[in-house]
Amino acid sequence: MGNLQETINLLFSEQYKLELASAVERTLRQLVESRDLVTVILRHASQAHTSMILAVGGVDGAPIIDDLQPEADAGGTMAGMRLLLVGRVQGVYTGFQSEVQEHIVWNRYGALRLALPPAVFQLQRRAFLRAAPVPGESNRVTLQRRGARILDGLCEDIGGGGMRVRIGPPRDFPFYVGEKLAAVQFSLNGKALEVAGEVCSMGAMGRSGPESRQVLGVRFLELPEAVREQIIQHTLQRNRQHLRSTRGNLARGV
Repeated sequence: MGNLQETINLLFSEQYKLELASAVERTLRQLVESRDLVTVILRHASQAHTSMILAVGGVDGAPIIDDLQPEADAGGTMAGMRLLLVGRVQGVYTGFQSEVQEHIVWNRYGALRLALPPAVFQLQRRAFLRAAPVPGESNRVTLQRRGARILDGLCEDIGGGGMRVRIGPPRDFPFYVGEKLAAVQFSLNGKALEVAGEVCSMGAMGRSGPESRQVLGVRFLELPEAVREQIIQHTLQRNRQHLRSTRGNLARGV
């Protein structure tokens, strides 16, 4: 299962757990609305199956999923089987643990009614944390545009989902929201990284000293989970350092 198993091991941990009933209900409905295929792993087997969450229904709002592909045991014998389900909500790895209650017919096709999970897990909740570069380390960023010349900029802050970059005026054509970037090159803790990106926001052009500068919001695309986790750990560490520094200053009356 390779990378899938690594994702599962990371996803189903306490730090990503959401137990509030409202959070569980909202997340299940988002999985339904995504209409994307999900991965299902029966706890007694190592084979991964694909399915789709068809609805959340009944009195308790439990999920109903399509029959597994490839087929597992006969539907009628699956009651009580425990499973892991992993999908995405707006690109965010999301999953839950449950068990099969019964095999049913849903809109003329076979389906499985699952028990309402007590919690859901979302891998990238911490990706929304942002942190400024470490003082003394390079915060230089290189943006490789498609059909335009490379631009150098400076990272203002970074998180697991992307970064804010202060950039000079383009020499070819203006940036636009939704523009795909062939590569975003930067360094983190002394290690050079390169990922694809997308311009997700744009600030007005202003001046930084004698130069005109613009702040762009850049979303990371197809970022390997290991690299995303490395960035998140960096932001967590920087935020903890800032919090401790603030507490120390308050204790000294600074």
